[in-house]
Amino acid sequence: MPRMIALVLLIVLVVSPVSAQAPITLAFATLDAGSAWYVYGATMAELLRRALPAGSNIDVKPFAGGVGNAKLVARNETPLALSFTVTNRWAFDGKEAYDTKLQNLRGLVGGLDTYYLVAVVQKKLAIDSLKDIKDKRLGVRVFTQPIGALGEFGGRQLLRAYGIAYADLKAWGGSTSHVGYNVIVDAFKDGRADLLLAVVTPRHPSVTELTTFSEVKFLAIEPDIIKALAPLGYTPATMAANTFKNQPEPVKTVGFPTVLITNQELPEAVAYTVTKTVVDNKDALVRGHAGLAQFDPITAWQPDKVGIPLHPGAERAYREKGWMK
Repeated sequence: MPRMIALVLLIVLVVSPVSAQAPITLAFATLDAGSAWYVYGATMAELLRRALPAGSNIDVKPFAGGVGNAKLVARNETPLALSFTVTNRWAFDGKEAYDTKLQNLRGLVGGLDTYYLVAVVQKKLAIDSLKDIKDKRLGVRVFTQPIGALGEFGGRQLLRAYGIAYADLKAWGGSTSHVGYNVIVDAFKDGRADLLLAVVTPRHPSVTELTTFSEVKFLAIEPDIIKALAPLGYTPATMAANTFKNQPEPVKTVGFPTVLITNQELPEAVAYTVTKTVVDNKDALVRGHAGLAQFDPITAWQPDKVGIPLHPGAERAYREKGWMK
C-alpha cells in the first residue's frame, strides 16, 4: 500500500499545474545590459513572474551570450537562457565553440526574431569590404562583445572566412577589444574604434545609438563568403534598408533566430508554463522590444527555429494549441 500511495503522489506531482506548486526562482542568462537580449529577458521575466506560483522570481543575468549561455544551461547554473539556432546545434553536437556534446539541452521557444552577422565600419576609413583589410594589411581597431557572446565568436569566424586572424590584425598594427556595448558605443563616438563585428537584431538599442551618433556604414558579405559560412549553420539573409539610422541600402549577410532554451532537469510543469506564457503574450513581448515583432508563436516549435530537441513540457504546450501534430 505505501508503494501505491507513493505512485499516486508522483503522478499528482507530474501532472499538477505549476500554479499549485511552491514559489520557484529561476536564473535566466541573457547578455550585457546594453543588449537586445537583456531587454528580451527582462520582458519575459515580468510575464513569468505573474504566471508562475506567487512569490516566484526570474533572476535575469547580464551574461554570457550566444556561446556561453548554452554552457551555463547545460551545467544547470541558469535553467533558462537565450541562445541561437546555430550555437544550439554546435553545443548539442560538441563542435565549433564547444569541445563537449551538451545533449541535455532542450528548446522551449524558437524563432523569436532574426539576428544578422554584421560588420560596421567608420566611414572615414573608406573600406568597402572586409577584403580590403587583408589586401591592404590595415591595422584596424576591432571591437566585439565579450568572449562567450556569438558576436565575438561569429565575428572571428567571419574574419577567418576572409583569411584574417586576430594575430594578423595585431601584426598589422591593429587591435581587438571584447567589451560590453556601453564601451563599444563610446569608443565609436570618441573615434577609438574602427570596426564592430556583431550579431544584431532590428532596433537593437546600442547599435541604433551607435549609428545615430557615429559616421559608420554596414559592409555587405560577398556571396563566396556567405557560401563558406553555410557549413557552420548560417543561412543567407538580407538586412532591409533603414533597419538602422543612416543605413539607406539593404545589407547582404547571414542570419539566424534567437531561441529560449533550458535543460532536461527543468520540471515539465515549469517548462510548460514558461513556454505557454511566452507564446501567449506576443503583444507584450513586442512592447518590450520591437525586435520581437516578427516572432510567430505558431511555428516556434519547428526544428529549424529551435536547433535542438524540444523539452517535453514545451511539446505539450504546442500540442495543446494544435500547432504541433
